[in-house]
Amino acid sequence: MLAYGYRKFGGPAVFETLDQPALKPAANQVIITTLALNLNDEDRIERLGANATTPLPMIPGHDVVGRVTQVGAAVTDLSIGTLVAAHTDHAYAEQVCLDADSTVTVPDNLTPAQAVSLITPGITAYKTVRYFADVQPDQTVIVKGAAGGVGSLVVQLAKRLGAKVIAVASQRHADTLTALGVDQFVAYDRQDPAHVLADCGDVVINVALNGVDGKADLAMAKFDATIASIATRLPATSKSIRFRSIHATDAISDQAALQMLFKLLSTGQLQTNIGYQLPFNLAGFIQGHELLDQPHNGRIVIEK
Repeated sequence: MLAYGYRKFGGPAVFETLDQPALKPAANQVIITTLALNLNDEDRIERLGANATTPLPMIPGHDVVGRVTQVGAAVTDLSIGTLVAAHTDHAYAEQVCLDADSTVTVPDNLTPAQAVSLITPGITAYKTVRYFADVQPDQTVIVKGAAGGVGSLVVQLAKRLGAKVIAVASQRHADTLTALGVDQFVAYDRQDPAHVLADCGDVVINVALNGVDGKADLAMAKFDATIASIATRLPATSKSIRFRSIHATDAISDQAALQMLFKLLSTGQLQTNIGYQLPFNLAGFIQGHELLDQPHNGRIVIEK
């Protein structure tokens, strides 16, 4: 079995082909033949060696879609040939071993690329809107980083809940976000959102890179607002703010989030933006990580 990984940390060129033994499922596991992978910033951070304890050689990858080819003895609800998706580890490989209860069946009308593009950004967006921000109908929700993979899904999910959504992004994304149905668009490269939206938000959701500029979040929030942010803390404030730092949580399971997201995507109630579809080979993984290392528009998908 071929996999794609690295023996040292560094730039995209560290990737190489790694020959691995064939996989065998435990009783509660399935083996899938990989059809599509979604590349995430987490993959890039791992490759750069942010965690010095990461074992080498490393086969990265977290978002995978494939067809079940082997089923463990205790698995009764999945059959060979079923198309499934999962958020897992070590997915850059021709075959991946998954716990059966971590998989989600992909609807028939979704392609592997569509399904896989939704996994990490979708799970993050869903838990942000439903758990961390706890968006309610008729609230005014300000979304910073609204044009990103997570942000555009946050916009759509908040709108679906009946919120008034104000998107903050650069001017070049104005048409795209308007098409997603935002009630107001503020271009941070044309106006100061903290001034234009001062004390406007019942909820401020900051999914911009590193949750940048907490002072602006506070300025845009009403006195008793909720702020949900990728940042770990806010600056000091006299406002009575409920602050929720967005992080991995099992308060809503990944499987429950994905099942709902796939339902919405398959029925046309949600859109995902695939910017790049690359071949499932060494050159494709290197090119994908080159794209991760620079500004890019849309999800980066590796597919067979």
